[in-house]
Amino acid sequence: MQQVLQQTINTHNMLQIGDSVVVALSGGADSVTLLHIMQKLQVELGISQILAVHVNHGLRGQDATNDEIFVKELCSNMDIPLQVFHANVLEYAQENALSIEEAGRKLRYQYLYKACNNMPNVKIATGHHQNDNAETVVMNLARGTGLRGLCGIPYTNGNIIRPLLDISQAQINAYIVANGLRHAFDETNLSSEYTRNRVRQHLLPAIEKAVNPSAAKTIAQNTVWLRAEDEYMEEVARQAFAECSQTLYNLHIPTLLSHHIAIARRVIRLALDFLHSQNQACENASSFPSIFAHFASYAKSPIPTQQDITGQHIQSVLDLAQNKSGKQVHLPRLIVRKEYELLVFDTEYKMRKAAPFPAYHLHIPSTTFISELGVTITVDSSPPSDNKKSQLLVCTKTFDYGKVNGELLLRTRKPGDKISMSGTPPFTKKLQDYFTDTKTPLHMRDTIPILALGSDVLWILDAKSPVSDKYSISLTNFEALWVSLWRDDHAS
Repeated sequence: MQQVLQQTINTHNMLQIGDSVVVALSGGADSVTLLHIMQKLQVELGISQILAVHVNHGLRGQDATNDEIFVKELCSNMDIPLQVFHANVLEYAQENALSIEEAGRKLRYQYLYKACNNMPNVKIATGHHQNDNAETVVMNLARGTGLRGLCGIPYTNGNIIRPLLDISQAQINAYIVANGLRHAFDETNLSSEYTRNRVRQHLLPAIEKAVNPSAAKTIAQNTVWLRAEDEYMEEVARQAFAECSQTLYNLHIPTLLSHHIAIARRVIRLALDFLHSQNQACENASSFPSIFAHFASYAKSPIPTQQDITGQHIQSVLDLAQNKSGKQVHLPRLIVRKEYELLVFDTEYKMRKAAPFPAYHLHIPSTTFISELGVTITVDSSPPSDNKKSQLLVCTKTFDYGKVNGELLLRTRKPGDKISMSGTPPFTKKLQDYFTDTKTPLHMRDTIPILALGSDVLWILDAKSPVSDKYSISLTNFEALWVSLWRDDHAS
């Protein structure tokens, strides 16, 4: 047992000389065995110190209290420092819409990381073993998963290490008996309420009886090969993702479809993973000048987690790209739309229709704060002054004052809006056609500000920021009208 564990640690480079180790100690046979062996090998492995952490989940009343008492006695007898944390798993599960199993897992790791605070070169060792790994693979296969799910439990994940993954439950039980070790027993492990228990008690034994007596070991060993292949494909997919990414939240469809379907699926998964890691609402900054980027993105919105997204979701996005479905697909808390040659990933929050942008009447001269944009707009017959102390000049447009006969409005589009474009000769274009030509997303067209005089558009405040040729300054006999945008000098 000790030799196998030491070989696993060396093979997967789990520890460096001088590392500290925090052992997750539930009190069960697995964690007691792990703690016992780690202490036996402490000098040989070059471990500077060993600390145990026990989390009382608050679910089993007196039994949980007894487990806590047991681990305190165990660590006292072994002369190992112990930290005990108390968690309210039921409350956490209800507040976060999680199963009891998932809530308990999340809280355990939160407290394990908390115990590592201010500890340099520390690793967290958990008691996951070979049978746990096989059970995980079977559950993932039954639920529906890609190659990643069939890779099972990783030997390492950041500073988390799992030295027992090459050791079976039977070997652990034998080690407990051979060394006369006491351990706690969690009666919930017998409950058929939990999926893992049903797999452990019924499904895996049936496979071992009907197919292969060493099924658990074989399944766990296969994960090593599968993980290596998964890591290689992930590397290829990341390169493809970089090629496909047009902006932070867009994928270029022709580039995506140029890759093998296995890589294309992974690219879509990476796009969703990236959204989750950003933990913010999607932005399409390409359709707005930088000063309006926040106008295109609304408040932070929940992003789907990896657990929310299934293989069927990934396939539905790929079908969208391949023209096998409509113009958009709905995923958990996410909408993926097809716009020209792009797949656009938007949170549902962002897809809600924006509040109407009010029309601002701009007199000459005038200074008006546009709250929706977070900027101030000035209209004057004189050039903007640079001596403003509290604001920074963002941009200025000039128009022929003599041609501005009527009331200027800063508003969003209306039917009949048109803009005079420069050319030989100049020509008039409907605002609708302009948005089509610039491939402005449909859901954003009603949010882009324009400076208008009746149905004449003088200025479109988008990324291209065009102005009307009709109202441009002539070379002779003109008086300029200056329209300027300002923002606070402390604004980001």
